[in-house]
Amino acid sequence: MSFEPAIIPRLMQSVLKRTRSVLGTDMAVVVTGAHAQDCGLTALDLHDTTAIAGLSGPVQLLIAFSFSAQLLEVLFERFTADIRIPDDERDLHLRETAAELANIVLGRCTADLQIVDRAIVLTPPVVIDGARRILRPKHAVFASMRIDTEHGHLDVSFVGPPELFDSQLNILKEGDHD
Repeated sequence: MSFEPAIIPRLMQSVLKRTRSVLGTDMAVVVTGAHAQDCGLTALDLHDTTAIAGLSGPVQLLIAFSFSAQLLEVLFERFTADIRIPDDERDLHLRETAAELANIVLGRCTADLQIVDRAIVLTPPVVIDGARRILRPKHAVFASMRIDTEHGHLDVSFVGPPELFDSQLNILKEGDHD
């Protein structure tokens, strides 16, 4: 199946709904607003910690969950409240918090996107560190939304077609940027 940009608005609605639920119900973090940007973005700006997962099957996209430092700290504290984390493992568990949140949200989204007899496959999230800007190559589609919470924000970006990028959103096929 090939990349279909028309699925992005539907997927954005699902991700927003599922993120509100996970943050509100599971993490006791209030979502205060959300702002979507259209599919005409020419660049994506990623925060210090970003978890990237891929969907394949009838839905083919890379989805990046990029956390503000303040929000990720709160989520980390809540994820690890019942366990003791050694200081030398803190960064690892902070990254795992980002990956786990992306995995939970996208796993729940697959139910919203099911097509009869067509499985949606979710790749394990890859976490990248460091703020960076990714310029959109020709023939790619970038869309993004910001989810605001009482503790910071989460930018969720939708990138396709996935074959133009590796799992860390590095461009695989060189070409002109739009």
